[in-house]
Amino acid sequence: MAVNNNGNLLDTAGEVAIDFVWGNMPMQPNDARPNTAAGRLDPALDNHIIALSGWGGYPQFTANSAGEDVAGATDYVLVPSVLGLTTALATDAMKDASLVPTTASGATNTATQPTRINVTATTAATVYVSGGTSTWPVGTKVTIASGTGIPTALVGTWSVTSGSGSTLVIAGSGWTVADTGAITPGTALTGTAGTIKTQSVAAGANNTAPGAAVTITPWAAAS
Repeated sequence: MAVNNNGNLLDTAGEVAIDFVWGNMPMQPNDARPNTAAGRLDPALDNHIIALSGWGGYPQFTANSAGEDVAGATDYVLVPSVLGLTTALATDAMKDASLVPTTASGATNTATQPTRINVTATTAATVYVSGGTSTWPVGTKVTIASGTGIPTALVGTWSVTSGSGSTLVIAGSGWTVADTGAITPGTALTGTAGTIKTQSVAAGANNTAPGAAVTITPWAAAS
């Protein structure tokens, strides 16, 4: 079955799959509800908080790491990672987690010249570029433009999977294993405009209360 951006299974009509184990009126996660304040689950209500934090991957019933109870009554929510997603999908994912996202102004996105690309596997390449993961964090997306010395197959948009202060490891497929050596100037690497560079609350945090504010920052247009 297909899944939506928040990982929930979809039925053949594209709706979130619902299991009728709850009777004639099954529980509905936020993904199945209108994307408005009035239509979303209310974490102050006990049966709503069960749906929000107790049943990750619904309807498969994979329990979330809900964290500690707040004053013994309300569970914390698990913060999703939205790095690399478009602003629209990131906003939706945060709302699905019962968080309140705000989009900040686009982050400065200055093109930088890669100095070498070493394709270490058909699905991974190491890009040597000033700034590395301190500029393009793990989980974000980068775009490599065509230019002298750049393998044609590496031109495009890729996800950063690891790296260092001077390298980025990117994920792809079908690449030929090869090392370019020193690259002649004439190409550029940038963050993929409109995708999320940072989020103010780290993914995986389990001490965030429902309704908490989260700031997401996309890449601005490349310069």
